[in-house]
Amino acid sequence: MPNSPTEIISQTIAISTIFLFIVGAVATRYIFLYQQKRFRHQQELLELRESFSQTLLQSKLDIQEQTLDHIGKELHANIGHGASLINIHLQELSLLASEPVKEKINETRAMAKQLLTEIRALNSSLNTDHIMHIGFLDAINNELNRLSKVMNYKISFTKTGQEYRLAPENEIILFRLCQEILNNIVTHADATNVGVLLYFTPELFTVEIQDNGVGFDPEAALAASAAKRSTGLLNIRKRAKLIQGTLTIESHPGNGSSFIINIPAPPNHTTA
Repeated sequence: MPNSPTEIISQTIAISTIFLFIVGAVATRYIFLYQQKRFRHQQELLELRESFSQTLLQSKLDIQEQTLDHIGKELHANIGHGASLINIHLQELSLLASEPVKEKINETRAMAKQLLTEIRALNSSLNTDHIMHIGFLDAINNELNRLSKVMNYKISFTKTGQEYRLAPENEIILFRLCQEILNNIVTHADATNVGVLLYFTPELFTVEIQDNGVGFDPEAALAASAAKRSTGLLNIRKRAKLIQGTLTIESHPGNGSSFIINIPAPPNHTTA
């Protein structure tokens, strides 16, 4: 017996509902897979951009290290040699000069010796191999001593915890990072006191650089650096990230500044 019109309509509605449900489920599944694939693609793009950015920064740092090495060697070979020759000639002249002139010559010789000392200290701070040999602690201590003599800063240098070495390449990047912070202090802070505090723990190595200068607004300064596409603070932060570190800046106008760098301790590290 043929189905009644009501049964046919019911069956049609049921079949249509099932069909729409299947189509909806397939469409939902397709949209979900598409969104998932799109998300993975976006993540891969971000990872590629980050990897490229890190590689580019590392390349820039490698070129910078080569340049600094070259400058340091040129300073030592040419300017340092020239200062030594000047000192020798002045010594010879002092043997022939009268007492009043000899006094002036001796003062000039003292200045030449001081210049030679500063050139040697600057050469040491630029020489990558030397920094890797003596390690970060001695390198940053030498840099502070150089600043104390050249800029007349009151310097403090303290460390707590059991010392250990980072990977040599990380120590170079960290030292250059600290040099840039110190250079910013010299250029902008109008400070008289500079302090470096080192904290060694089994999990974390922390470097804190403080000054008693004019201070600034860190967020505004970072935003300005990003808008101008300049280096400065952004470059410091990128360098910290390159060695899996983080940079925190604490500062307020009129209250000095504190730059805090946290770096994971190397696995299976040994004490210095």
